[in-house]
Amino acid sequence: MNSVKIAILAGLAGLTASAATAADLPRRILLPRAPVLDTTENWYLRGDVGHTHYKRPEADFALAALEGSMAREGFRDSAVIGAGIGYRFSPLLRADVTLDHRLRTHFKGLPSDAGIATGSVVDRGRFQSSTLMLNAYADLGTDKGLTPYLGAGIGFARNTLDHYTRTDAVLGTVEHLPGEDDYDLAWALMAGVGYKLSNGFTLDLGYRYVGLGDVKTGGYDEGAGADVESIGSHEVRLGVRYAFP
Repeated sequence: MNSVKIAILAGLAGLTASAATAADLPRRILLPRAPVLDTTENWYLRGDVGHTHYKRPEADFALAALEGSMAREGFRDSAVIGAGIGYRFSPLLRADVTLDHRLRTHFKGLPSDAGIATGSVVDRGRFQSSTLMLNAYADLGTDKGLTPYLGAGIGFARNTLDHYTRTDAVLGTVEHLPGEDDYDLAWALMAGVGYKLSNGFTLDLGYRYVGLGDVKTGGYDEGAGADVESIGSHEVRLGVRYAFP
C-alpha cells in the first residue's frame, strides 16, 4: 500500500514540474527582444549624393498677346549632392540642417494654347535648384545594426531657370529669353535606413520627396517667357553620417 502511495505522489510531482515547464516555454517564445536604440547624444556631420527624378510640373507661357498652358512640359533626371550638420537629442529624435544642390538639367515645354499648334513652338531651358532645410527624424529602433527612420523638413529653395530659348518652327526664329533666380518655400518628406559601420560612421540609404516651389523666366511678367510651378523632386540618396566622439 505504501508503494502505491509513493508512486502516486511521484507521478503528481512529475506532472507539476512538466506543467511549470510548459507554462514557462510560451512566455519565452512570445516575448520579443526589445529593440536596441542608440542612446548617444552628440553632434554629427553628414554628406549625401543621389539621383533626382522630377515630377511633371505645371507650366504656363506668355507670347506677345497670347498666353496659356504648355503641353508635355518637364525636366530631365539629374543628380543631387548635399552636406549638413546635426544633433541627436534622444534615442528616438535627431535633427540636422542640410544644404543640397541639384545639378543643372534641361527643361522642355510646348506652348500649345490660344491658337498655337502643338509642336510649332518649343521652349527649352536649363534648371538647377539649391535648398537650405531644417530636418527632423524619428529613429524607429535598431536590429542587427539597421535603424529605419522617418523624417520631415522645411526651408527655402533657390531655383534658377536660364539659357532659355523659344523656337518657332513656322516663322523659323529662335528667341533668347532672360533667365531668373526665384526663392520659394521648400519642404521634404523622408524615409530610409541607417547601418552602423563603426562607432562613429553610419551609412544612410533613403528616399526623399522635396517640394521646390516655382520659377519663371525674366520676361514672363512683360509678356514673353514662361512660369514653371509645383516643381517636385523624387530623390534616392546614399550618404554617410559621422558622429563626434
